[in-house]
Amino acid sequence: MLVFKFGGASVKDADSIKNVASILSKYEDQKKLVVVSAMGKTTNALEDVVNLYIAKDQKYQDYLHEIREYHQYVCDELFGANHGVQHKVFALFDAIENFCASNISDNYTFIYDQIISVGELASSKLISEYLKHIGKDNQWLDAREMIRTDHAYTDAKILWEETEKLCLARMSNVSQMTSITQGFIGSTSERFTTTLGREGSDFSAAIFSFCLNAEKMVIWKDVEGVMNADPKQFSDAVLIKQIAFKEAIEMTYYGAKVIHPKTIRPLQNKNIPLEVRSFIASDKGGTLIHSFDEEMSYPPIIVVKEDQVLLRFSAKDFSFIAENHMEEIFGAFADLRLRMNIMQNGAISFSAAVDNKKEKIQEIVKLLEKDFSITQTESLNLLTIRHYNDNILQRELANREVWLTQKTRETIQLLCKV
Repeated sequence: MLVFKFGGASVKDADSIKNVASILSKYEDQKKLVVVSAMGKTTNALEDVVNLYIAKDQKYQDYLHEIREYHQYVCDELFGANHGVQHKVFALFDAIENFCASNISDNYTFIYDQIISVGELASSKLISEYLKHIGKDNQWLDAREMIRTDHAYTDAKILWEETEKLCLARMSNVSQMTSITQGFIGSTSERFTTTLGREGSDFSAAIFSFCLNAEKMVIWKDVEGVMNADPKQFSDAVLIKQIAFKEAIEMTYYGAKVIHPKTIRPLQNKNIPLEVRSFIASDKGGTLIHSFDEEMSYPPIIVVKEDQVLLRFSAKDFSFIAENHMEEIFGAFADLRLRMNIMQNGAISFSAAVDNKKEKIQEIVKLLEKDFSITQTESLNLLTIRHYNDNILQRELANREVWLTQKTRETIQLLCKV
């Protein structure tokens, strides 16, 4: 069993879907599960729908109709006129419209997950139907019937034992060599849709790989493989051909975008190799991530997390920041699942940089403002350099206004003003 994952850029239009079909044709004799994301920027567009709907702005219907029309256009490009595929795709959008009309919940995260999921459902249905159209038999699977989660909408936790049983049971009834399913989504025991966090399709593929004891997982990207830096930001970025699981975990923890942070551990636990390859140049080798025995040598690895907010907490009773204060602060962050990307403790204050998630930051302030004076500093970037050297530090520190620094023997982090 192979598990392939194709992201939004690889299925953004009709030509891209045809390219996916071409890649899959090279693996016709191997059983495979293909995990796909929503088309192009569909998830961003659906987020606009969610926000308008929450604001009770009826324009959400127009936005949703535009997304539906784009899928209709891709249908026409793939299948020509007078085809019936659009009805199968439109049925998915009809379900979302029915939800919006009948929903009585005001829970943002719940509403978000019910609406946003149509992107993956629609793209996977299109791909499955196109493969059938060109004579490639396959089975379309609903990931929500296989991935079981808790109720933490937008960042759901996997219930691993139940998910493994569901995956094995569902796949045991599939005779086709190719199965098509969705990334990013799962469901609760009541069958409410949940999502696994933005860009969570990589994690979905890793979940399936773990549960199905895959031979290998392959992520198809628009880059040759894993680079030591984002080539859009650093013109001298180079390909890393082999990476140990441990290093990959470090890279994703600090925010490397090529792989979702939760992807590596399930693969490492069952020693399943991961390849990152280009869907543009599919014959090139890309990057292999595995449990290499020998000590690996790496170039400096640079990760930039943009749009950071620095939160600074000082006790209102003028006391030192002690264990009881830390317990209260960390408890609030844990309850809201707001991750601290870098933190620093002083005698009278505690500072933490977080992604600019305004709603969660507001909730943190509400929870803690009774006991703490809280300041916020926006427009910051977090620069992380693994395996740094003097030359790279001199280059990256030039002309930067650094607000906070942390340094170990292997890693330096710099919180800088944009």
